Amino acid sequence: MSLPAQRMDAALFDSVAVKCKWSERSLGVAKLLIVEGVPLSEAAAAHQMSPQQANVIRGRFLAKADKHRVEEFMAREKPKLSSTALEPFSAEIKTLREKGYTIEQIVVFLKENGISTSPTTVRNYLRNITT
Repeated sequence: MSLPAQRMDAALFDSVAVKCKWSERSLGVAKLLIVEGVPLSEAAAAHQMSPQQANVIRGRFLAKADKHRVEEFMAREKPKLSSTALEPFSAEIKTLREKGYTIEQIVVFLKENGISTSPTTVRNYLRNITT
């Protein structure tokens, strides 16, 4: 089973490659496969490696590219509400939960105190402060 032909433009490739501490050989085979769309066997032969090695390099580079995309998104977009906004209410949130209040009721309490949040954020916050 082979990987689907995943392509990317040269600019994105170069921005990911700059962060890699890879040999020119590995980057070269990755570029042939991912940017130029050269068949696996040809790209491997051009860099004196087996198709399996070239395939591993492609997979690892694509994983780095995915991580790069996420990091760029996080640098560009800030979360609308992080759980740190809930920290001033930590004691109240724990008390409400211990007294049997539901997550939805805690969200209402927070809203009444000027914090607009979601049940998922409160649930995750409780999970983090109780472990």
